Amino acid sequence: MAIRPFVVGSLVSLTLGGVAAAVPASVTLKNIRHEYQGPDNCAPVTALTILGYYGTRITQAQAAGTMKDFPGDPQVTSLELAAYLGRFGLRSVIRYAGDPELLRELVSGGFPVVVQQRLRAGSNVAHFRTVYGYSAGRFLVSDPIRGPSLNLTTAELQDLWRYYNGEYLVAYPPGKEGQVREALGEDFNVTANWQHAKRHGEQDVKARPNDPYACWGLAKANLRLGNVKVAAEQFDRAVQLGVPTIYYLYRQEAFEAWTQAGDHEQTLELTNLALKAYPQSKELQRFRNLARRALEG
Repeated sequence: MAIRPFVVGSLVSLTLGGVAAAVPASVTLKNIRHEYQGPDNCAPVTALTILGYYGTRITQAQAAGTMKDFPGDPQVTSLELAAYLGRFGLRSVIRYAGDPELLRELVSGGFPVVVQQRLRAGSNVAHFRTVYGYSAGRFLVSDPIRGPSLNLTTAELQDLWRYYNGEYLVAYPPGKEGQVREALGEDFNVTANWQHAKRHGEQDVKARPNDPYACWGLAKANLRLGNVKVAAEQFDRAVQLGVPTIYYLYRQEAFEAWTQAGDHEQTLELTNLALKAYPQSKELQRFRNLARRALEG
């Protein structure tokens, strides 16, 4: 989605698909519930934050007991978070190639946005946080570790977001789907969003050819668009550039691509490596077992 911001008086105008739309220069959503997380509980805390905003109160323990595979489970996916929110009547869309202008559009429309980012600059730990406000050049974020009112500059937010290729989740009551569709434009359509992510990924790889996360994002977009061979090669390149072992805990789409392309040796080698550090991961176990069976014939 091509969005170009410019300032008009006290409003910020965004060009959405060629149509100018004005949003307030600053917004802070109310009723944003925050709680500091227990170990590896950023997803349960994010769930209580989003549900609390829409009027449903749950505890961190309740969310963790449902969302996590075992008490020490270090990974809850966006899909698992969306499924949990769905138990309480909310619909969710998970999209990629998000940008600051889209965040402003959604927040100004009354929708807090969950973003997948790295915990801190230089960290390899993935982390959910909820954007619920913005002002000139800054975003207001509820962070389960760093606090209820974390202020990030636009540059800081984007730097943290590259780790997850601009992934975002918007949860909303069914009656507000029309507003979400309008805010997302073409990106509401899954295929259109993957095409957007592919274009964005190509730009990122050109700008940062030695960035493994840019390469990974482009590979994932190609995989979702059915370009399996190209995706598998791009995932190989991301590995060569230095994807940390913990990344395989968070994201398994490379294993999907290699499995579909028949490169079971690569899948087996890297799942075995990651399972040494995270032996209880059901996602890693699944792809390891698929590779073993394929190689055993």
